[in-house]
Amino acid sequence: MVRNRILCAVFIALLAGASVRAQAYAPIVTMKVTLPDGRVQELTAPESGLAMLTLSDGGEYGFRPTILDSMPWNRIVVTIFKMATATAATESVGEVELKRGGPAIDAKTTPALKIAVSAVASPSTSTATE
Repeated sequence: MVRNRILCAVFIALLAGASVRAQAYAPIVTMKVTLPDGRVQELTAPESGLAMLTLSDGGEYGFRPTILDSMPWNRIVVTIFKMATATAATESVGEVELKRGGPAIDAKTTPALKIAVSAVASPSTSTATE
């Protein structure tokens, strides 16, 4: 149990460190996540960074966008993580390949989430590419 918490803390620290280093050079991905109750949350994260979301039941989920192509960054994979709790380690629960500006896609996770990438911004300009 203590070992799981330590491993989880190390994992989160590595993700946070990578995110800080990547933010200066990585495109910023804007995602829209449709929650099980129908509400839509907008999240932003640098490419390969992590955006977090807490559901109404208290469950925390992380979303990591990975861009698959060169500019204008049209193909993105979003990996979904169920974040660690007192009794369970962080785990990957799904992955969705999306097109920038495309429709929301069912992530086939439990709880049911739909994800769309609405924009990708250049790290130097912070404006969305169209």
